[in-house]
Amino acid sequence: MKWLSRLKKTLNAQLVTLSVALIVITVLIAMGSSLWLNLQSSHQMMDRNMLDVAYLLARTQDVRGLLEGGGDQSVTGLLRQVVRRVSDLDVAVVIDPNGNLVAGASTRSGLLGVVQPDPNQTEPVFLQEGETQDGMERCACAKVFDEEGNLLGYAVVGVYMRSVYRMVAVTVLQYLLIAAVALSIGGFCARRLARYIKNELAGYEPEDLYRLMVQRADIWDALEEGVLAIDESERIIYLNAAARQMLELPVGEAAGQPLHQVYPESTLDRVLHSGKAEYNVPLKSMVHVKILADRMPIVKNGRTVGAVAIFRNRTEMVRLAENLTGVNHVVEALRANTHEFMNKLHVILGLLQLEEYKEAERYVLELTKVRAQSMGGITGRIQEPAVAALLIGKLSRAQELRVVFRLDPFSHYPHGSRCLPTDAMISLLGNLIENAFDSFKNVADGAVREVEVCIQEEQQGLLICVEDTGCGIPPRVRQRMFEQGFSTKGEGRGTGLALVQGIVQAYGGSVRVESVVGLGTTFTIHIPPQEETDEMPKEKEENACIRS
Repeated sequence: MKWLSRLKKTLNAQLVTLSVALIVITVLIAMGSSLWLNLQSSHQMMDRNMLDVAYLLARTQDVRGLLEGGGDQSVTGLLRQVVRRVSDLDVAVVIDPNGNLVAGASTRSGLLGVVQPDPNQTEPVFLQEGETQDGMERCACAKVFDEEGNLLGYAVVGVYMRSVYRMVAVTVLQYLLIAAVALSIGGFCARRLARYIKNELAGYEPEDLYRLMVQRADIWDALEEGVLAIDESERIIYLNAAARQMLELPVGEAAGQPLHQVYPESTLDRVLHSGKAEYNVPLKSMVHVKILADRMPIVKNGRTVGAVAIFRNRTEMVRLAENLTGVNHVVEALRANTHEFMNKLHVILGLLQLEEYKEAERYVLELTKVRAQSMGGITGRIQEPAVAALLIGKLSRAQELRVVFRLDPFSHYPHGSRCLPTDAMISLLGNLIENAFDSFKNVADGAVREVEVCIQEEQQGLLICVEDTGCGIPPRVRQRMFEQGFSTKGEGRGTGLALVQGIVQAYGGSVRVESVVGLGTTFTIHIPPQEETDEMPKEKEENACIRS
């Protein structure tokens, strides 16, 4: 267990190391910037000092007289005093126009006599670098003129680079001393600060806390349930992706906003004031989606500091349940059937009011005969009552849409199928037929509008064919038509064919689509018996559905 203790101490030291590193980096940056500025300032001051001294020497009568042919003893003494008394100066010389030494003084044996002033310089005083036996020097040269303005020579003062290096070294050492003191004080303060931050972070290291926050944010955003949290001032502090979608809120604009400004109908603040949790509260969102919400207070140290709400989309759950059980198709079939009978009753009522009793009798007998033939043709082949009721309802629906709806005469479907449960069969068949009806929306009025359904269950399995003469499916749509949410019919669609494929795959079946744009589409589905997994041979599958 000692290694665990050492590991814990290492992890606990990471925060201290981070704080110290930040302080060290800050101090080093500040010290480096200050040092660079100080050296630049010293360098500029040294240049100005040399320019001023060289200028003054060039204007003295002794230097001018020396270059005009006078003695040099007084000038040499003057140059020695300049070198000795002026700080940051190592050399002071007087040279003729050809660069020959006339007089000079230096702190070292090497002089600037070999420096050749630039003849192209037009300024009376200028800076220049030269070489002597001691290395590179920086100097200031001032031109010396006679009374008529003729050039007599140069007064030159300068410093050896050794002196510059010594000045830089002294300055750097001073700053290093100051930095060492600052780092010692900063390190002590950093340890105290790190311990305080460590306690506030409940023992977590910064990288662990960041990773934990990112992971939790990803988990919350992956949930299908919406999550909305507010603080004690009723401002939104968290909103995940599902909640933003339910409330139709832009990403990143809700956080920090007042609750009722973002969601005016919310009653989450009621939980904040009461401190009591509420469960399964029905709500209506801003996009009129029915929602169930659970709301809980956030309590810290016995005081309510916020509230959180968890939304569940009840509309989506109800819609999926209806699709899975086929209820919506049965209800639609019953609605169409009721609508058809109401129309027939209105016709009979009109004939009776006109006292056309014979015509009313004939109409009723003909209607009964046709209805009996249609229903008998379906119920005689489809023995499952719920599936038969669905087909009868779709027949009434087809008459409303002016579509010829036929059940293949060779169809037969037993009661208690070995291949599909009734609910799955209703959902699968209802979606395919509705999809066929929708294919006529963009078809001209004079075009052939027919839908034919073939249902056969043999020992090899269940075969379902739904064929229409609609507009057909373009290739680009055919590639994505089984994707959840993909539809060419507008928002809120795109679940029917995805549900069909899900049912077929769940029961080990296969689906084949044949479509020609402008001619029609055929969906062929094969479901094997649940106790058998062998697929129907291709020859029997192609010949099983015989068109009347």
